[in-house]
Amino acid sequence: MRERNPKRNTESATNDVTPSGRLGRPHEHEDGIYREWLGLKELSHYADVSERTLRTWIHSPADPLPAAKVSGKVLVRKSDFDAYVQRHRITTLEEINVDGIVRDILEGAHHGS
Repeated sequence: MRERNPKRNTESATNDVTPSGRLGRPHEHEDGIYREWLGLKELSHYADVSERTLRTWIHSPADPLPAAKVSGKVLVRKSDFDAYVQRHRITTLEEINVDGIVRDILEGAHHGS
């Protein structure tokens, strides 16, 4: 009979479930090594988006995802990616100042702009 590993399938306070469903520290690669810079394949797994989407974000003319290309490999700093996603959060209707927008439009129309 096989002995059960008591540490297996348990989560400690320092562990999180990654977007791909793996258990580990948020900056830890599946091999257990900390990664500050991620290749597109690793970032794709982390973010649960395709490499093609990541390349589109990197080459976007407006607010591109910061990246570096070293010896032909595209790398993205994880903290830059997290900040990029944070900047593109969807704004809820409660967070939008609709009255202010309407006031600005009406003032612009009143002043002939």
